[in-house]
Amino acid sequence: MKVAIKFCGGCDPTYDRVEVYRRIKLLAGHSIEWLGLEKQGYEAVLLVCGCLRACPESELQNVSRLVSIKHSGLSPESVVAQLLGKGQNDANQDQG
Repeated sequence: MKVAIKFCGGCDPTYDRVEVYRRIKLLAGHSIEWLGLEKQGYEAVLLVCGCLRACPESELQNVSRLVSIKHSGLSPESVVAQLLGKGQNDANQDQG
């Protein structure tokens, strides 16, 4: 599966967004090919934000599958499952 990665601008980071992405990428292994948003052919977008505001979400309203991480409370397993369409929990929802 091809997934585009997008990070917020980091103006108000509350956790290490790059480390969160690194753990997700490691867990996904070869099941996900990571692309930039400028590339064509991705099936989903992973948006990694540094706060609950998630400013870039408004730019991505037309994306058919958007998984938006707004805090570090989501497990990498949950995020990968959402990206691959196998999870029951919605990673776009805030959890505790």
